[in-house]
Amino acid sequence: MKKRVLIIFSIVVFIIVAFLVYYKFSFKVSDFTILDETEKIDAAKEYGDEVVGWLRVEGTNIDLPLIRADEDTDVLKRDYDFAWTNSFPDGTGNRPAYISHNIRNVSRNPIVGDDTMVRFEQLMSFIYPDFIEENQFIEFTDSEGNTDLYRIYAVALLKDDQNASFSDTYTDAEQKRYLKKAKRESMYDIDVDVDEKDLMLTLFTCTRFYGEDTSYSFRVDARKLRDGERKVYAKVKKNSNYEKIEERMREGEKDEEI
Repeated sequence: MKKRVLIIFSIVVFIIVAFLVYYKFSFKVSDFTILDETEKIDAAKEYGDEVVGWLRVEGTNIDLPLIRADEDTDVLKRDYDFAWTNSFPDGTGNRPAYISHNIRNVSRNPIVGDDTMVRFEQLMSFIYPDFIEENQFIEFTDSEGNTDLYRIYAVALLKDDQNASFSDTYTDAEQKRYLKKAKRESMYDIDVDVDEKDLMLTLFTCTRFYGEDTSYSFRVDARKLRDGERKVYAKVKKNSNYEKIEERMREGEKDEEI
C-alpha cells in the first residue's frame, strides 16, 4: 500500500514539475514593474507646465512627464523632455492619447537602443517584430496619480492627424469602432484580448519613414492590465500590413549600399 501511495505521489510531483517547466519556457513573463513616479512628477512641475502624469515604456528610454497642452503651450521647447495631450484629462477618461516628438529616428531602418535619443524617438523600436516580442508593457500614471501597467495590443504606421489627442472620453460604441479600426490598421496580430470596457492608452509620434510627408504617424495602442492578469508576453505575428514596411526597409538598405 505504501509503495502504491509513493508511486502516485511521484507521478503527481512529476506532472507538476513538468507543467512548471513547460509554463516557464512557453510563457515568458515580463519583469517590467510599476515605480513610484511622485518625485519625478513634482520635479517636472518646476518647468511651469500642467503636469498630468508620467509615462515609461518597456525596452525604451521613454521615461517622461505628461503635460496638458493649450494654445499657449510651446511643444517645441527643449529645456526638458515630455509628451503632451490636447485634451483635458481629469482621471475619468477611457482612452487618453499622448504625443511627443521624433526628431532624429526618421530613416527607413529606425534605430534601436540609442540612449541619446529623447522624447518619443525610441517609440519607433516597435517597428521590429523581435523588439515587440520582448517589450509589450507601458507604465502610465494618470492625472489623478493612479499608476497602472498597460499592455500593447496594436502598432500602426499610417496617415493620421493625431486628432485623437483632443479627447479622452468615448462611448462604448465609439470604443468598439476604434478597436476594430486599430486592429485592422495594426502591422501585427497581437494575441491580446481587448474590448470596449477596457481602459486604453494611445501614443503618437511623427515619422518620416515614408519621406518628407509629415502627415504620417507611428501609433501604439495599449489597454490597462486587468485584475489578476499576469505580465505574460503575448504572441506577435506580422500581418499583410507589414509587407509595405518591409519593402520600404529594403529600399533603405539599397540606398545605403549605393
